[in-house]
Amino acid sequence: MKRKLIVGIVLLVASSALIYYFNLAKPSHFLSKEELLAKFPDDLQVSEILDIIELDERHVYVPIKTNEYKYGMSLWIWSNHKWQLGFESTTGGPKVVKLDNHDPSSYRVLWNIHPDDEISYGELFLIRNRNFRVTEGIHHYYPRLQMSTILELAEAPYGMTELPKEWQAVMESLIQVEEARQPDPFWGSMFPVMQDVQFSWIPYNNEQVRVQAHATMEGGGSWGGGIELLHVGEVIEEELEYIDR
Repeated sequence: MKRKLIVGIVLLVASSALIYYFNLAKPSHFLSKEELLAKFPDDLQVSEILDIIELDERHVYVPIKTNEYKYGMSLWIWSNHKWQLGFESTTGGPKVVKLDNHDPSSYRVLWNIHPDDEISYGELFLIRNRNFRVTEGIHHYYPRLQMSTILELAEAPYGMTELPKEWQAVMESLIQVEEARQPDPFWGSMFPVMQDVQFSWIPYNNEQVRVQAHATMEGGGSWGGGIELLHVGEVIEEELEYIDR
């Protein structure tokens, strides 16, 4: 009996040590540019690391340039006690990374604009279309939501930014309302929080004229999971709503 107790304690300590090592231990220093170049897949053909931008201690954004003159991006995640490539793409159009799905203050916007598109700035939109649904006999109406902000891209063709504080406050209130409406996990899985909210953008040149971001948006990529990543598509002006002044 005493021997079994000792074995159990040893196993408990060992498993706790493993859990700490793989999940709780602080990340090591991030990789150097030389180490990164060696870890990218060969078919991506990365020729240059443009920058290393820390999102938090476990997530790092690395904008890249390829041999085929593509301006793309990669996201590195500290997982299982090592830095792993969680996402890579040869497109540089804006993307939203949710470091914590239920905390809008943790959301980050990433981009890497191709110089051939001559984009001076982008207008980023947060949109939720009007909607109506009935859940357990209760009628819910969702009004239109549309907010915008400017991404200055002329002097920062690649980079990262947080969402505006006003957006964070609105999204936090939406999450609280939806969670209050869906106390049952079953309904929460059917209608996930923030499912109707989308991000879109419009690229402009320095003359405030909309341009086509062909070089920036064309390409492909792969995503290994482990974090929610949202593609930001271009929006059509006719889909936007403005109040006549």
